[in-house]
Amino acid sequence: MADGERPCAPVRQAFWLVIGALTLAATQAVAAAVLLARFGTTHRAHGTWSVAEQAQVDSVHGRLAVAVILGTGIAVLLGGAALAVPRRTTATRTAVAGAALFAGTALLLGVTLAADNALLAAGADELADLEQLLPVWFSALASGVVTGVIVLLTAALLRMGRDPAVDYYHHRGPAAPWRGFTSWHDIVNRP
Repeated sequence: MADGERPCAPVRQAFWLVIGALTLAATQAVAAAVLLARFGTTHRAHGTWSVAEQAQVDSVHGRLAVAVILGTGIAVLLGGAALAVPRRTTATRTAVAGAALFAGTALLLGVTLAADNALLAAGADELADLEQLLPVWFSALASGVVTGVIVLLTAALLRMGRDPAVDYYHHRGPAAPWRGFTSWHDIVNRP
């Protein structure tokens, strides 16, 4: 990397960290949408459900819908934050930090509404029946996404707080190497 580009490295790294967090949130939303789409078929294939099981099934269905909405909303929010990262204004870091704080809080609050929290099986047989609707891999994915998004956004904010990034956001002189967002092609193909 040339010396003239070094001050931009933290900004570019922060951009890609936010994109990574967006990808994780979108992955959870897609996984929840897939489970929600096949929910009815899986529910009918199982046969009869007891009253207690049906209450849990209804709760899992509703919580999967919440997971789709929450994941999609956070992905859209992080998409906006990613577009803001390269913008050369003094308010950029505040806007990205606000989006990161909101996304992290929403994800942590979403943990209480997670679909696996609805599973209160009385025994191993009942748990096996309910796991047909909500596989264990989804619970692991949801936990990993929450942790990953928070870690990636924290790393992005730390990168944006480094001295070269601070100079980038505060100085608009002609010697500044990366002049902000011009097109996706410029960001993706940047050396």
